[in-house]
Amino acid sequence: MNQIHIEFPATYGIIALLILVFFGSMGNENLTDKLIFSSERIRKNHEYYRIFSVGLVHAGFIHLGMNLLGLYFFGPIIEDVLGTWLMLSIFILSVAGGSLLSLLLRRKVANYQAIGASGGVSGVLMSAMLWYPQMKIGLLLLPVMIPAWIFGIIFSLGSIVLTQTPDRNRISHEGHLGGMLFGGLIGYFTIPMEILQSSQQVLFYFGVMPIALFGLLQWMLPGWFYRK
Repeated sequence: MNQIHIEFPATYGIIALLILVFFGSMGNENLTDKLIFSSERIRKNHEYYRIFSVGLVHAGFIHLGMNLLGLYFFGPIIEDVLGTWLMLSIFILSVAGGSLLSLLLRRKVANYQAIGASGGVSGVLMSAMLWYPQMKIGLLLLPVMIPAWIFGIIFSLGSIVLTQTPDRNRISHEGHLGGMLFGGLIGYFTIPMEILQSSQQVLFYFGVMPIALFGLLQWMLPGWFYRK
């Protein structure tokens, strides 16, 4: 009997799960409410599962579609070089990373809520860019293709800036940053030292580490950040 081999099972498995949950939660506000990230319910009710379950639900077709595209293009890159289980681990831990950084940075918001797998996708993206810093990535608003290591730095620093704008009330940039931090740390430290390139180091120190520094500064000097 021939065995059926599914290429990139983690990537396509996550995609399938997100699609199933999306259509299963349509018109079911109770299910969505049980899965979203809610800082109040995590702290007061100890519903820690929400740190992970936030990655299962999305706000609409566009939101879902953007995350699925990110997984489709960059998930196989990581799964090919690191394997199925590590790819799955990066996604799950990056979702959690986005939630944990949101808890830290938005700790003064009574009930900060978020939804979507963007943290996991951002982590997978950052890992892929660290492994292949010279691959070309296009910016949504500019018809140009730039090296991944440059794109990663722009994405990271831009997201930090956006946390301080009114746009932060619509998009969880903290979730993106937490995902990039966790995915970036895993991605960087899985690269063998003998093949480590200068562009990978530049992306790590100017794209990943500024996120950790931002979190530290916001914790130590909260009055500097999130002003109205």
